[in-house]
Amino acid sequence: MPKTADSVEKENDHEKNSKETEALERMVIKAKKIADVLRGFMGTVRIITHHDADGICSAAIITKSLARERKGFQLSFIKQLYEDDVIGLEKEANKLVMFLDMGSGQLEIIQKHLLNDDTKVIVIDHHKMQGEIASDDLFHLNPVEFGIDENISGSGTAYLVSRAINHDNKELSQLAIIGAIGDSQVGSIGPNWGLFGLNKEILKDAESSGKIRVSKGLRLWGRTTRPIHKALEYSVDPYIPGISSSESGAVHFLQELGIRLRSENGAWRTLSDLNRAEMKRLTTGIIKERIRENHDNPEWVFGEVYDLLDKEDFKDANEFATILNSAGKQNMGYVGIALCLNNKEYFPMVDKMLERYRKEIGKSLGWVEKHPEAVRRTQKANYILAGNSIPETVISNVVSIIHRSEMLPESEKDKPLFALVDAEKGDVKVSARVSDHAVESGLSLQELISEAVEGLGGEGGGHAGAAGASLPKGSEERFINSIEVILMKQPAKESDDNKVDLNGTAESEGRANGEPGEGTEIHRGEGTAQSEQDGREVILEPKKENEGKGLVRYLRA
Repeated sequence: MPKTADSVEKENDHEKNSKETEALERMVIKAKKIADVLRGFMGTVRIITHHDADGICSAAIITKSLARERKGFQLSFIKQLYEDDVIGLEKEANKLVMFLDMGSGQLEIIQKHLLNDDTKVIVIDHHKMQGEIASDDLFHLNPVEFGIDENISGSGTAYLVSRAINHDNKELSQLAIIGAIGDSQVGSIGPNWGLFGLNKEILKDAESSGKIRVSKGLRLWGRTTRPIHKALEYSVDPYIPGISSSESGAVHFLQELGIRLRSENGAWRTLSDLNRAEMKRLTTGIIKERIRENHDNPEWVFGEVYDLLDKEDFKDANEFATILNSAGKQNMGYVGIALCLNNKEYFPMVDKMLERYRKEIGKSLGWVEKHPEAVRRTQKANYILAGNSIPETVISNVVSIIHRSEMLPESEKDKPLFALVDAEKGDVKVSARVSDHAVESGLSLQELISEAVEGLGGEGGGHAGAAGASLPKGSEERFINSIEVILMKQPAKESDDNKVDLNGTAESEGRANGEPGEGTEIHRGEGTAQSEQDGREVILEPKKENEGKGLVRYLRA
């Protein structure tokens, strides 16, 4: 009897689910081994983490987990892992070194300088691997190894280890979600905007722990903190013609809709203050503006909204992730850790810290608008040559905003966008973005940049939709020429049948190999709480009744 379309689809879904389950099971086994190493180690764990939101959340997850096991740790935040940094760690004579949200791209130098009879190394990352693992004393956990890509962050990977250390750490799933949002892993599958794949499973852990509430709403940043007209003015995704980047346009738009800007007591109203009828008028108005300008999918303005239930001052997960990025980019990673752990002593610092961050980004965007000659357009790509006019600390934010906004013509949207700026160590930082459509057509920025930097003495990495590099000063033109040559030769690629998709289509930041810099803040801590259970058991066969309920399928609740 011939197979029907429905039966073929069911077989394909079953095969896909089997691959996903097998990949996650193998990943959990490796996470358990790392948990055993940490649980059994009696000294101070030396931790190096990336300075962005994902790295800060990774560090918060691991340090909180170690504290519960009465383990000591020493933590540093860095922008990029250079060989000099690894040599510095070698001189410290640590017994256990741990890299978070970085390290997979530097496996060779890590093994060269750190591994010996007395020292073990743990790498927990989610970026593309470079080099081979040649020692049993290097414990490496990366979803890419298992065919899982683009839908779990570094903090999500750290959370797997945390859950394997002690299942009471389930509450730390909230931090993994914040890290994923900060790493731009919220994306769209058609009109559905939100977290997907393994991030979705971690989100279920956060919901069942009472740490996050998920609802649907307008995808506008600043729901609880920004005046409504400011939320509209600063919205670049979704872009609202005539309103985004225009305060007067936003104010006039709201007045036309009959939506008051201030409450009865004179305070600015936020999106969270709107009643149902007002929200309906606002949503309809935004969609009409997008239709008027012939935007593709004008109605795609909704998405999942993530409320943090234990952070009264910072309720929106998207906003909280921005706060963490702001802290890290201003050499204040220790403030980010404190905020993650609800240390209210640091709350008063947030407003000024965010204001400085926003001003720097706004100033940089203004520079690009005033200097169109700094944008070089070719048949295959666009390049922003900013030199020292844009700080390296915000260039990834700037290039993301420009890529998503209307600063480039619609016809340029599928071209890769590269930004090159001078970095602190005398080299050049590259940050790049490309559209989801281009990625789906086979373009990978990570592969493109990694190939382009070969022979230039630089380093590159990241993800398919977002990546970065560091280059020697003076090699900018050779880098651009190399990119152009590769793009001219590159045919569209077929999707990899062996890759475990897990519904992951979201673009994510390519930060660990794409943000050069040096170590900044060091925070030392000592574990103070005793764990009540060891959390050693791992379920490798998910129980049917637990399907769709989060990582309880793979780790005992």
